[in-house]
Amino acid sequence: MLKYLAVVSSLLIFVEAIQRWHTSQIMLTKLYDVQNDHFNVLDNYANLETKRLEELKNYVAAVYEWRDNIKTKKQFLHDHMDVFKVMTQMLQHYFQIDDLIKNKKSLEAFKDIDEHKDLSGEHIVLLAHRALRRLQLFYAIPASDMSAGRFNEKVIGDRMDACECCVMAKYCLEGNDPYGVLDWAVEAYGKWESEGRPECVDPDILNYYIVSSSVYTGFNFMNLIILSGPNYQEYTEKFERYYRLMKNELFELEKESTTDIMEVYEYSIGHGYMKDFRNLCKHGVSRTLTKYSKCRYQTNNLFYRILMPFKEEDINSEPLIKIYHDVLYDDEILKIKTLALENMKDATVKSVDGKGDSLIEKTRSGQVYWISKVDAVEYLDALDTRIESFTGFSTKTAEQYQIVNYGLGGHYLPHHDSFAKAILTDVQNDGYTSFPLLNIIAPAEKGAALVWNNLHMSNGQKFYESLHGSCPLLKGNKWIMTRWLYEEGQHLPYDWKNNVQII
Repeated sequence: MLKYLAVVSSLLIFVEAIQRWHTSQIMLTKLYDVQNDHFNVLDNYANLETKRLEELKNYVAAVYEWRDNIKTKKQFLHDHMDVFKVMTQMLQHYFQIDDLIKNKKSLEAFKDIDEHKDLSGEHIVLLAHRALRRLQLFYAIPASDMSAGRFNEKVIGDRMDACECCVMAKYCLEGNDPYGVLDWAVEAYGKWESEGRPECVDPDILNYYIVSSSVYTGFNFMNLIILSGPNYQEYTEKFERYYRLMKNELFELEKESTTDIMEVYEYSIGHGYMKDFRNLCKHGVSRTLTKYSKCRYQTNNLFYRILMPFKEEDINSEPLIKIYHDVLYDDEILKIKTLALENMKDATVKSVDGKGDSLIEKTRSGQVYWISKVDAVEYLDALDTRIESFTGFSTKTAEQYQIVNYGLGGHYLPHHDSFAKAILTDVQNDGYTSFPLLNIIAPAEKGAALVWNNLHMSNGQKFYESLHGSCPLLKGNKWIMTRWLYEEGQHLPYDWKNNVQII
């Protein structure tokens, strides 16, 4: 069976019916561009409307002036020729006014607005909410910290106001996430009070959020927060009276309509290695050098590398994990980024039956682009030579280069494969590649190559310890490029086709 042999991973990081704007930094950048186009269309429409209304106003004023002049002629109704002229003129006035009211140019501009309707609709905010909620659950960030834009004493974003916190509570409710509802509703209430009670927050709805989610979660909502409103007493009495019945119904509802957010949460706390993965990502513990760890300049006996040796760093021995620093140059990174910019698509994962790919955002969120062999030969031939030099493996049978860009909460949960990853951008204190079974994390370092073996070199069996994942991105713009190296075409001590050791 043909399998991936090794992985070279290089990070390039720079600081469908439903459009997924949040899945990559490229799409988020495009969203601003599309919104700018939208505003230009609206501006054009507004200018045309202003011009139309001004013309209509002036024309109506002229019609009134004409009418007043007619009235000064007391005998004009007795002159039948003049009456005909007046009636004809009145009809022309009507058509002209009707044309100004309808104004085809404005209508055409209005149609242009419809072409940008992908910016409207709640699905844009809903998908972004789910990504943000996944981040919150994964890193266990209280709503109070996340709304302040801080985590682990570092800034992760701007401060959220009461209105935005209330929106988070709303979508948590729609996603049957009562703990999220309570967390964000209480935060929204606090901000609502401190910000002068802005009208964007309906206190009656906020009461409902807090009371209903408190009943479900078991918190004492009577002492948790002081609320008032026309329906507050009614809500309280109702929920207290039917507490048991409602709680049972809510549990049944959870079973029937659990969203991907709740599934991710259960998945995150239900597996031993997932706890290790989350702990490594959350605390960002730097890799620890042991007596077996070494850093060196490596030429691999290549004479032309004497002046430009590879900067090789040992991370682990079994399975072999190494980092090669400065193997990608800025001009190459720019070419790679340019190739990918207009061709990224939402990342998928293999279906359980192995017969296709599925878009499962709870497992993987980001956008990818596969560089064609023609472009690879033109732009990345020299990189192939470098990969062959420091891995000792041939790239002639390797998989195509895959470019990945992560967006809001971009991640890839732990999985197995065999490839090399190249890093295209720096992500300060974030964007780690984590090996949870080895308690190892590798930082995102621009131009570096993270290399590891997923197979035992003696027999081709999978290294279970090579399980790895991409930590959910809290901040920054993470790009990586991967290159899967196959067993085929390599000098190996076993027959990879029949998986038999050669003696």
